[in-house]
Amino acid sequence: MSFFAYSQSSDELFDLTLDDLLGLSVTSGSDREEKLRDTPASIQVVTAAQIRQRGYTNISEVLADLSGFDINMAYSADRVTFYQRGYRTPSVQRSLIMVNGIINNHLWSHDFPANRQIPLTGIERIEVLSGPAGAVYGPNAFLGIVNIITKKGKDLDKDGSDFTMQAQLADFNAKGLDVSAQGKQDRWSYWLSGKVFESDGPKLKDFASWGFVNEKYLSDEGFWGPVLQYGQHGQPYGQYLSRDRESGVFGEVSLDNFTLGLNHWITHNGYGVQYSFDRGQPNAAWSRKTTMYYLEHQDTLQNGIGIKSFLSFRKERRYGDWAEASPDQQSERASLSYVTISDWNSRSSSWKARQDYEYQYSDILHFALGLKYERKELTKAYEICGYWASAFCSLESDDELGPYGLGKGVYYSTDKTMPVSLGGLGDMPDSNLINTTDRGAYFRATLKEASWSLSGAVRWDNNSIYGTFVKPRLAATYDYDKNNTLKIIYATAFQEPAPIQLYGGWNGRNANPNLLPEEVRDLSLIWMYQSGAWFSDLSVYYSKYKNVIKEEADNAGKRDVKGIEWRVKYEMDNHWFDAAQISSYFNYSYTDVTSYIYYDHQRGRWIGNGSAACEQDDTLCDDYRVPLGDIAPHKLNVGLNVPVSRQWSINTRFSYVSSRHLYLRNPLRSEGTKLGDYLTTNLSVVWQSDKLSAHFKINNLFDSQIYHPGVGSADSGDAFTDADGKLLRSQGFYSSVLPQVGRNWELVITASF
Repeated sequence: MSFFAYSQSSDELFDLTLDDLLGLSVTSGSDREEKLRDTPASIQVVTAAQIRQRGYTNISEVLADLSGFDINMAYSADRVTFYQRGYRTPSVQRSLIMVNGIINNHLWSHDFPANRQIPLTGIERIEVLSGPAGAVYGPNAFLGIVNIITKKGKDLDKDGSDFTMQAQLADFNAKGLDVSAQGKQDRWSYWLSGKVFESDGPKLKDFASWGFVNEKYLSDEGFWGPVLQYGQHGQPYGQYLSRDRESGVFGEVSLDNFTLGLNHWITHNGYGVQYSFDRGQPNAAWSRKTTMYYLEHQDTLQNGIGIKSFLSFRKERRYGDWAEASPDQQSERASLSYVTISDWNSRSSSWKARQDYEYQYSDILHFALGLKYERKELTKAYEICGYWASAFCSLESDDELGPYGLGKGVYYSTDKTMPVSLGGLGDMPDSNLINTTDRGAYFRATLKEASWSLSGAVRWDNNSIYGTFVKPRLAATYDYDKNNTLKIIYATAFQEPAPIQLYGGWNGRNANPNLLPEEVRDLSLIWMYQSGAWFSDLSVYYSKYKNVIKEEADNAGKRDVKGIEWRVKYEMDNHWFDAAQISSYFNYSYTDVTSYIYYDHQRGRWIGNGSAACEQDDTLCDDYRVPLGDIAPHKLNVGLNVPVSRQWSINTRFSYVSSRHLYLRNPLRSEGTKLGDYLTTNLSVVWQSDKLSAHFKINNLFDSQIYHPGVGSADSGDAFTDADGKLLRSQGFYSSVLPQVGRNWELVITASF
């Protein structure tokens, strides 16, 4: 059940006009306030009213209905991995996730778990910028931006406070509480949002069928041996369980021009169906934690120059435990294993200072410039205790190699017992830390006449590890008439190699301190059209990438991505019921992704121009130009909201994903297997009064059996049993496909004070 309080009346919930949406100001295009039509970028906006109307309760639900996103759900610590504009990545590393312009991606891994730790009740709108934005936001604004804009106390019409509360009850014993408050009094103002969420997660019977997601693998004594004597959450290993515990607190308090703020969130998750069950036990705990404090000052000088100063301190941790069974290839049919139960930890922190200026030189000419300095203290490699000898552990000496000489924590599946010690990792030893510095500067200018504008930006960034990059951005917009706007944008960006890939090697994964940053150049054409109840936003883009970094921590040559994103909104009078307008949306994406390297499954390596094999043998340097895989060529999202009275509304959302090749590294790709297309339907029924609402939602209404592509190397294969029905081992750790959950429900009730 969700109990949601907010001050809007029932009329406002259902009476959403197209003019209201188009009149919104956005800030993510140029890092300053502009009208959506005027901003030199491709931006989608989801408003607070649309979040309420459609029943969204987490960020991944919002993104799944937008154009330009491929969504993979593993129900794990990375519950959702999304790929923006067709660029497949190991995790959500190459899109910046922001709250009011403040980056929440992790320092060490550059990723962000798009789980359920972000509160939605305090959101004013979510702005999604598609395409590189390195000249505006610096490193890692590679594929786009997801900027979560919150309500602010200073924006209230008068002194006082608003309070919103949302409680959630859903399938899989899931429950959550989402609250927000904002207020002001004289010179003071504040806003605060918080969320707590927990779930036992789906059971195996709730998923579509997939061979390596089978409890028989988890309980096989030949695979797991003494591991089965241990467990988590009061349940032994050998049985499927993957729990979620997540929370977040975000807020600011302001006095005049000074603001003190906090971004804090933490996620604790099991491993879901991400890994093959003959190699990893999902009933474990993997956690991420981020805490950031910041101080901001904004003012306007007498000469009209705006000045903003920003100082932040951030600390984060990524930690958990892992139960592993690595097949002993020397045993018959690899039916026995080397087993470990290990403890993992990393800690990182940073100090950042930023100084920004802007100046409206004349009615038509605007300038902005800024400086940034950041000092980071980063973990080099995971500290992993109870694991293979190749891993770093400050609690174990180098000569503690265990009973088999492979590592202190490595035992065999035929052993009767194995000692396990978890929870001993704390502060990171200095020997496993590295200090880096980032310096940046940018300059931006905008020339705006009555019907057209030109904007340009250039940014210089220097990192003490990988050197200096200069990234430009140019854009032109032209209002052909009152109904049509045309835009052309040339944008560039670079993506830093994540420290986890530079230094974080362990058994089965190599670190590569020689990784080069990825780079992208993008050309986009945009046509926006509005006429009465119709609004259309059509983007065509061509992106060229080089020094692509794969999951194996190697630079892998080039990729090209061509695509179309078309977004349509339409509203009509409600002739059937005495109620507000009927509203609808249509989001379509076409994506074509070309890789210049190819995975040779017989050789077991990547080959082609830019691959590591090419550097060693120039006979393996051909340009292959093959479909990368995992990216659906066609995606379609359609939504319809029909108010049936002043208090009741029915909201239906459809999502279609076309069939697609699987990733080149996936063994199923070599077999010619394609992932079939699918259509899902989500239905919501909403009741709303002045201070209270109830929202009942059914996801996957028709209980479709759906599969998403595996993440990472997706290397498990699909040889589950032999002719006699005996369990076979997977080829690798990562599931080649991810079975999805069938029909499930959620009840969201809502109240305001």
